Amino acid sequence: MKKENETGYGLTGIDLESLSLKRRTFLLGAAASAAGLYIGSFAPSVFAATGGHLEILGWEGETGEAELADWRKQRGITVHSSYASNQDDITARLAGTDPVQLDLTMYALGYEKIYKEMGLLKAIDTSKIPNYSADNTLPLFYKGSRWYWDGKQWGIPLLWGMNTIVYNPKKVSKPTEYKDLLDPKLKGRLTFVDDGTSNWSLIATIGGYGDKYPNLTHAEFKDCFEKLKPYRDQCRVFAASSGDAVSLLVSGEVDAVFSASANTPSETTKRGVTTALSVPQEGAALWCDALFIPKTAKDIPLALDFINKTLEAETQAKMATTMFSAVVNPKAIPLLSAELRNTFDYEHLDSFFEKSKLYGQPPLSSDSYVTYAEWIDQWANFKGSF
Repeated sequence: MKKENETGYGLTGIDLESLSLKRRTFLLGAAASAAGLYIGSFAPSVFAATGGHLEILGWEGETGEAELADWRKQRGITVHSSYASNQDDITARLAGTDPVQLDLTMYALGYEKIYKEMGLLKAIDTSKIPNYSADNTLPLFYKGSRWYWDGKQWGIPLLWGMNTIVYNPKKVSKPTEYKDLLDPKLKGRLTFVDDGTSNWSLIATIGGYGDKYPNLTHAEFKDCFEKLKPYRDQCRVFAASSGDAVSLLVSGEVDAVFSASANTPSETTKRGVTTALSVPQEGAALWCDALFIPKTAKDIPLALDFINKTLEAETQAKMATTMFSAVVNPKAIPLLSAELRNTFDYEHLDSFFEKSKLYGQPPLSSDSYVTYAEWIDQWANFKGSF
């Protein structure tokens, strides 16, 4: 049996990220459509005869097809990008006796421990990635335990973002803590989004166990969902996706969302309805995607060069705009639109990160703590109650 740790972990064979991928797909589709960007698998070009080749597997919108097109052309590099529908797609291709050859791929929060145990990661020589330095990286993302352990770097944070309360300021006052969503004026006007892994840490937080998540005892877990019932009673409908949440806000069927993607206000504004984000005092649900070099990598120097390029300020700003997300390089912040800068409140990141944490995944098996499968089952029960 695997030993639990303070961050929890998931395991291949369980679709740990399929729910949060709805968030990624939504962000990419909305941003790419608005910007008129081409996002797709990159086919090798006539300019890429001698500069090397990379095989990349990652999340659509985060592999640099549009943002690094000029760099590839200038360097004569060919890149074949494949897209993962969930984290298990990546795990399955790298595990077993016949792994797929990849030079670069990605992991979401909670998978670093699994991949360490499975032996899928190659240590990263950060001396070859000058853009990953204390001067070029926000402190939370520099050599943190999600990416650095045993004195070595194993992953490089690329982008991060959040899910939090979205509300209509013309209908309700700004919620400053989650219990504000229990205002009688919001009876029948609140909704949840089917993004379980983002909601779970918040459910634990409002239950009073945020500091313990993802390792909750069964008694704590039961207590969390008991304390969630009043929020459920505020809802008349359930949003099956981030897009559905936008539609419900625009139609006026709901006035607040318990936890929605950070670009939701931008999407509702396009449809003529003003909404706003609120990060309550308990914090938001954070996500962060990291690049890593798998054991099957062939061209490690080129992979390191690619990582370095993704961390340049200009590239970071372009990718964050595409994904409506946040950057890890502080030098990219001035290059962002005012909307993006304000969304992630870069001027007050220290206080923001004090209350919003980078949580892992619940354990696969445990004699002491609630497992990932039990969270899945309870979340399904919660959705079924609508």
